[in-house]
Amino acid sequence: MSIHVENTLHKTNKEAFEQRVHYVPCKVEEDGPANVEKYFEPYVREENGELTASFRGHPLDGTKMSFPEGYRAVVATEAKRPLSEDADRKFHVVGGFKDFIYWNWDKKPSKNDNMVKALDWIDIADAIHGD
Repeated sequence: MSIHVENTLHKTNKEAFEQRVHYVPCKVEEDGPANVEKYFEPYVREENGELTASFRGHPLDGTKMSFPEGYRAVVATEAKRPLSEDADRKFHVVGGFKDFIYWNWDKKPSKNDNMVKALDWIDIADAIHGD
């Protein structure tokens, strides 16, 4: 099996790579679009550099996180998943982002969070394996 990723947006739609993203620690049984701009973002509060909000009655504490210089995230989608596990798969890039809001519901975000550690690892790996 091989995986193919096509990116035709980078030449035609630069705005698609400047998406606003929230990483919320929950599972929502829906894959469709969400009107985050109308129903979530107006209720985000910033005080002394700390972000607070709530989702379905659960209080959230957040922080803005950025990828290291030279890195960004992409969002890819698969139009049709093949029936066989051995078949080739084809994904299309539909957007991207270079920073995001990271939310916790049971504690304030800290250096001990797995997401923070994962982003720190990029710099560590570059120091170990880079030029």
